[in-house]
Amino acid sequence: MYMAVKHTHIMLALISIILFYYRFYQHQLKGRELNKALKIIPHIIDTFLLISAGILSSLIAQYPLVDHWLTVKVIFVVGYIVFAVFAMKAEQKSKAIQMLSISSICLIFAAFYAVTKGQY
Repeated sequence: MYMAVKHTHIMLALISIILFYYRFYQHQLKGRELNKALKIIPHIIDTFLLISAGILSSLIAQYPLVDHWLTVKVIFVVGYIVFAVFAMKAEQKSKAIQMLSISSICLIFAAFYAVTKGQY
């Protein structure tokens, strides 16, 4: 059960990240309006991603605000989301790419803490 949830969580995270970068490319760099599916599907994926995170946290009996590595990971995920929103809403391409870069750094650190569980 644990491995199935873990792999589902990782798969959903990858799909979510790929969709974000694709949406950023289409909207910010190409200047195209996103179709309705590209506006709705990420919310569905992210909902299932959040559910799988909760189940996974429960299965390993480690929780944010209790376990240091998970707290740090959640902080970086929130940073990723905040800067991703700023990147999508930026009107200047240079500002959008700057926000995308910061968002990507937060994503890298979140993945690092997920893999190492704070033991580096």
